[in-house]
Amino acid sequence: MSNSAPFYNLHNSNQLIKNEQNYVLDRKLLTVHSEDRDIKKWPNANHFEIMLPESMLNVQSMRLVQIMLPANYYTFSKKLQNTKFSFDASGCSETIEIAKGFYSPSQIAAEVQNKMNDAMGVCLDNSGYNAFQVAYNCVSQNIWIGNEINDFSLNFGTQMIYDFSGCPEPLIWDRYTKWGMPFNLGYERKRYGTISDISDVTFDYTVPKTLFLDSSNNTNTVYYSEAPTCVKILGEKAIYMEVDKYNSYDELYPYSQETSSFYNNDYGGKVKSAFAKIPITIYPLGELFDSRNGFLQNLSHYDPPIERIAKLKFKFRYHDGTLVDFQKFPFTFVVEFNQLKNEINKKYNVRIPCTYRL
Repeated sequence: MSNSAPFYNLHNSNQLIKNEQNYVLDRKLLTVHSEDRDIKKWPNANHFEIMLPESMLNVQSMRLVQIMLPANYYTFSKKLQNTKFSFDASGCSETIEIAKGFYSPSQIAAEVQNKMNDAMGVCLDNSGYNAFQVAYNCVSQNIWIGNEINDFSLNFGTQMIYDFSGCPEPLIWDRYTKWGMPFNLGYERKRYGTISDISDVTFDYTVPKTLFLDSSNNTNTVYYSEAPTCVKILGEKAIYMEVDKYNSYDELYPYSQETSSFYNNDYGGKVKSAFAKIPITIYPLGELFDSRNGFLQNLSHYDPPIERIAKLKFKFRYHDGTLVDFQKFPFTFVVEFNQLKNEINKKYNVRIPCTYRL
């Protein structure tokens, strides 16, 4: 019996035909409103899950094609840990706390001024105390804090304590940005003294000059501190949208400080951390709108295609992981699904009426 390889007839007319399947890419849109969630199970719209009206099969790609979000985001709040700072003046050691919300530069200056004067009035038993003056310099775009009577110091190196009992929040004090209210006002994390002047302090970019501190109130001596950097009150620049199991963005962890260390290296990142990055291009009293023809670049491909998607879980957060506080404003978005469907070749016999041929 021969051990040679089997013989194949290359001229056999019954050769096997390669089996090929043709697919057509079918586009399906899903519109979602924040009101579509089970509010008892998901009380906050920054994190919720929905069941799809029908399952999406053989999903080859997904993307966020349209979103309309409210623009009423607080840039100052207890949750963000940036509503307090302490100061010393005339034997008083006081801590002020501003109201949560979104401020313009002139509004934050007025709020701080009133809070500092109110605190000093209580300490000195002087309800009419108004020696503190806080102003926004429109040219240098920074905050000036002054006093027409008393010397003072700003304790911006002192950590403020916020009560998060029952709802813990990450501590932001050790971060090198967004570590507290003084950062938003343009200061660094340290104690600031004042500059004294024996004449009026004015801003010269207006005609007539804008009086900041009146030296006649204190025998020609006034005290002030100028923030070394610009005011920072616009808050976050982007919102990250997560879709559980279907993310495609890779993301670095923020606030690294030991990237050169061998043992305590804190440099790192997360793979597939987000589904879409939504830029914040408008601020309060408007709506944020983006579409695939605008600012969104978020197409996610899946190989092999996802066999079946019956539900989606969404999360809206900032880069540092803090969930977005939508202040109970409703919002809506559209997700596109591209599905692979079997294409069956069909032969269409079409009769064209004679009248159409004229």
